[in-house]
Amino acid sequence: MTAAPVRHRRVPPTTTTAPGTGQTGTEAAGEGRGAGSGVARALVSVITTVVMVAAVAAFLFLAVGPRVLGYQTSTMLTGSMSPLINPGDVVVTVPVAVQELKVGDIITYHIPVEDQRVETHRIIDLTINNQGTATVRTKGDANNGPDPWTAALAGGQVDRQVFTVPYLGNAIRALRDPVVLKVLMYGAPAALVLLLLASIWRKNPDAGNAAADTGAGTAAGRPLPAFDRRPLRRLAREMKSKEAARKFAAAYARLLPARVERISHALRTGNTELAMDAVLSLKTSSSMVGALRMEQHCLRLEHALATTDHTAAARAGDAVREHQAQLEKALDGHTARHPA
Repeated sequence: MTAAPVRHRRVPPTTTTAPGTGQTGTEAAGEGRGAGSGVARALVSVITTVVMVAAVAAFLFLAVGPRVLGYQTSTMLTGSMSPLINPGDVVVTVPVAVQELKVGDIITYHIPVEDQRVETHRIIDLTINNQGTATVRTKGDANNGPDPWTAALAGGQVDRQVFTVPYLGNAIRALRDPVVLKVLMYGAPAALVLLLLASIWRKNPDAGNAAADTGAGTAAGRPLPAFDRRPLRRLAREMKSKEAARKFAAAYARLLPARVERISHALRTGNTELAMDAVLSLKTSSSMVGALRMEQHCLRLEHALATTDHTAAARAGDAVREHQAQLEKALDGHTARHPA
């Protein structure tokens, strides 16, 4: 049996300590779950993006391309043209004048016998008369003999193969399966809803509110340090200069009073935009220099400003101002031991 392509027309619990880390077992387990969850979310995001890109590309290729570029696509159903064109491959053809045909071309045409199905085979004999009508004999590459007919190509044009897309036809047929269509129709929206609910359930607003109500930031129940040298060491490695990192810390300490006063002034005058700009600047530089507790106060103030919680904003602003002296003392101790 010869290949019969199907045409795609143009319409488209107990706490323990983790050895060597200083973390409790609960904390380490939580970080492990968080990392695993992050990997899973990233994997789902990648898969979703790939599927969406593939779907858009297939739509453009099968539905838009033929209208804009004038080519046609058909799916090979049998192995008569193997190994060049296999079952499930999509054959891409363009219409050409019959005068341009030559022996060896692969064409897609309606056979002149039986149900006049569409066939994609190779020309083994070609005759063109004075009226411009081409008469051809064709053969499948994998068939033992030529096709048992001679076809007259009327109309002046015929579709000639230009390239083949492997396996795409199998994917198209699979998507047309009623079961697959139902899964896509009902399963995809259900999966999106489940992902949305899971992202909501993962959040713990009670824990966030409890942390916001404490006087200082904590890590696993312990107060955050006013100054931690590790971020500054990382900054030195990234900048490949300890001197540059020390200068950054000195500049941070020098500008700290002005930054805190800017936040306090904005809060007193009710300038939310200025307060947000000032607190974001202080939060970023605090993170880089290792002022962890100040960074935590800034995070709370940022959240209060974003949610227009004026009471919480005032409380967080007071915490920023009150922590300033302690942070300056910690920074002075660092610069005394490590002069710039």
